[in-house]
Amino acid sequence: MWNDLPKSERLYVLRGVTVALSIVICAVVFWRSPMSPASIDRTAAQAARGDVDGAIASYLDQAESWASSARRGESLWRAAVLTHVAQDRPLESEAMLERLIEQFPEHARVVDAHARIALIHRHHNGDPVRAGVRWVAAASIEPAHPDAGQWMLNAGIALADAGDSDNALRALNVARKRPEQAVAANLALGRLHLKRDPAQAYSDYDAAFRAGASGEARRLAHLGMATALEYLDRRDAALAELDEAAEEGEVDAALERRRTRLRARRAQ
Repeated sequence: MWNDLPKSERLYVLRGVTVALSIVICAVVFWRSPMSPASIDRTAAQAARGDVDGAIASYLDQAESWASSARRGESLWRAAVLTHVAQDRPLESEAMLERLIEQFPEHARVVDAHARIALIHRHHNGDPVRAGVRWVAAASIEPAHPDAGQWMLNAGIALADAGDSDNALRALNVARKRPEQAVAANLALGRLHLKRDPAQAYSDYDAAFRAGASGEARRLAHLGMATALEYLDRRDAALAELDEAAEEGEVDAALERRRTRLRARRAQ
């Protein structure tokens, strides 16, 4: 049947087949390239199969491709997370995150990049000041983010550990306004205020109660209030605070030692 066709028709058919085959090949090549819409999902599956090195390399290729800035930034973010979590190479991850912030400043992942850099500074680099600054940056970029309150709490605690009390107070006062962080933030504020302003510390610990402190947080609030009262030279009130904690079943060795000491002083 093929031989019965005129030569011109055979050439036409061959050209059509060639064009169709070229289109299919180009489509397959594109679909498998870093620019393909499926490339991110395909690389995620590669990581899930255990090929972490290959997945990171693939994500980095995608970050350098001609894809949209949104996809390139997402690829860079995923490469950084895999490098940090799966390979435990935080410094390399930090470099990728910094690159994400610099190259894609409007990307939705920038806020997450700042927060992850903060974790690296805090737990790997041992730099609570830089960690605090990054957490504040993350919360400032997106105040409505579900984790913004936790970031400000983390920042306040980190800055307090570094001795930067003023900036720690600012961060914790923001965190205490979030219901989820109110108890922890008020406890942290109480610790900061104990020596410099015990009356304020007492108010902070009381605020932790009013915010719903329970369990270990409630015991710490009782101890904090008792300590603040001691600084204010109100030992009987401090002892009453500890007795109340004991009645509520929150007694432990530290609390019992404090009660014994205060009772001995009252008996003198």
